[in-house]
Amino acid sequence: MSRELCGIALIVIGAVSLVKLEELREISDEYNIVAPSILLIVFGSVVFVISFFGCCGAIRESYCMTSTYSFFLILLVIAQIVIAVLVFVFVGDVTTAMKKGFERVFENRDNPVNADLINSIQQNLECCGKRSFLDYGVNFPQSCCSSGGTAPLCVPYASGCLSRLSEFLDSAGNIVAWVSLGVAAIELVGLISACCLANAIRNQQRRSGY
Repeated sequence: MSRELCGIALIVIGAVSLVKLEELREISDEYNIVAPSILLIVFGSVVFVISFFGCCGAIRESYCMTSTYSFFLILLVIAQIVIAVLVFVFVGDVTTAMKKGFERVFENRDNPVNADLINSIQQNLECCGKRSFLDYGVNFPQSCCSSGGTAPLCVPYASGCLSRLSEFLDSAGNIVAWVSLGVAAIELVGLISACCLANAIRNQQRRSGY
């Protein structure tokens, strides 16, 4: 049951982070920031499927099925550790690239496509301008309003989007990486149990003359 829950946890975290990061990929194409989220969903699905394979192997006392389950599980553990390490290593570079990308988009905000993207980011991250609403002068858009009212007569968000973007990406990266490591640790315990079970089944089969 714990392995199925691990699979569900990976799928949920991957899906939530994918939704949150999806629009930010339009800021810069230097890094594929949604790749870790997609991989978490894939790994979660694989964990969920092979956990049933492991359960069947344990119920039927099949050495082949249990060994196969252990093999796939160790591959998943290694892959999740690699993902976590890569996220920790590159989150700073990704944040820098995204901030530079936002600055480029902001400087070309007269483009309707860029304006829509900026408005969406400002609403979701609750920020205004690059460093503050003063980047707009006195005519900031409605997406900058932190309370009721119509721009520019409303109260704008105090934080600039560059700082909020940095905070969001750091937080998202840490969540993805630590969840991946946490699930990998649980899977490692399951891997050890599966290996012990496979060894016990093989010894029993030898004693039984199979």
